[in-house]
Amino acid sequence: MVGRLLQLNGVAILGVILFHAAGWGFVAMFAWSHRYLPAATDPTAQMGSLSYYVLRGVEQFAVFSIPAFLFVSGYFIAFATPRRQATVSWSIVGARIRSLLIPYLIWSLVLIVFLGLQGRRLSPAGYAAALLTGRVNPAYYYVPLLCQFYLLSPLLVFLARRWWQWLLLGALVIQLSIQLLYYPALLHVSAGALQPYVDVVPKWIFPVRIFWFVAGLVAGFHLAALKQFAARWKWWWLGGLLLLFVVGMVEWESMQTYAGQGWLAHRETFLDTAYGGLVILAFLAFSDFNVPFAGFVSELGAKSFGIYLLHSPVMEVTARLIYRFVPGLLAHQEILQPVLVVASLGVPLLLMALVNRSPLRRYYRWLFG
Repeated sequence: MVGRLLQLNGVAILGVILFHAAGWGFVAMFAWSHRYLPAATDPTAQMGSLSYYVLRGVEQFAVFSIPAFLFVSGYFIAFATPRRQATVSWSIVGARIRSLLIPYLIWSLVLIVFLGLQGRRLSPAGYAAALLTGRVNPAYYYVPLLCQFYLLSPLLVFLARRWWQWLLLGALVIQLSIQLLYYPALLHVSAGALQPYVDVVPKWIFPVRIFWFVAGLVAGFHLAALKQFAARWKWWWLGGLLLLFVVGMVEWESMQTYAGQGWLAHRETFLDTAYGGLVILAFLAFSDFNVPFAGFVSELGAKSFGIYLLHSPVMEVTARLIYRFVPGLLAHQEILQPVLVVASLGVPLLLMALVNRSPLRRYYRWLFG
């Protein structure tokens, strides 16, 4: 099971990179269109093009990635809890948090210096808030989020061992209730009495993704039952996720049309939650099917945190260099996307390999987890 989850982690980090590359593709398509289109051209005219739908398809495919990371993290907390122990020890919790925070703080400080050299400075309180919430880089919210789950894990493990059904149901209700708040904002309609709460639930707060971590915990304590359940219905999971992929595409396009605001930045919906769950179940159910390049994917899974920390800054720098020096490339997603993906995966892997073969090797885990 551990090997299978490493593969899931590897597929998930590839999904994250693809998702963020698609996001920069939309930036090139709409915000940067003046670099390659005539001045009078409306950039929203590109909505509905083949490139647009390919990018949307990539986003829709990859929405399972963060749920998969959290599921795997929850599973390994259960795995680290001895059978006769009431809950996970604080020493395990502390070790997990240290392995996240030290690399996170190092690379956050590197980015803060880099941004400062560009004249993008904050007050001391602003820097503290950015570090606490992961706002130094758009992808970094995940680290404070996961740290919160680790801090809660002694309580969650205790509950998962005694009342796992109620814990799982409660976590799902909490997560779906928060997602319900997204719809008025996405559709640009009033939420009535709920309006004050619509914009106050940032994605780095643990209730937003609590179901996935709890599901991983429960899976770790009931692995045999989960594998039997997943295998029994495996073709239903596969068919369901393919259906939800298509329906999710239609849902998002329908919301954009209803909102009348052009392109919408992605937020996780009810259908995305269902899709993410089916992807995880299908991946576990088809355990006898090895993903292509399984060894490489497992290696990515083992290095996923280091790749996660580095891929987003590398991708942004790559995109901005293209904007500055090769703006014509922004019009060709068939070239832009592979360049962004290869750079965002290749540079972190190259840097990790260089550190691992240098005198800095003893600091490897502090740099990359």
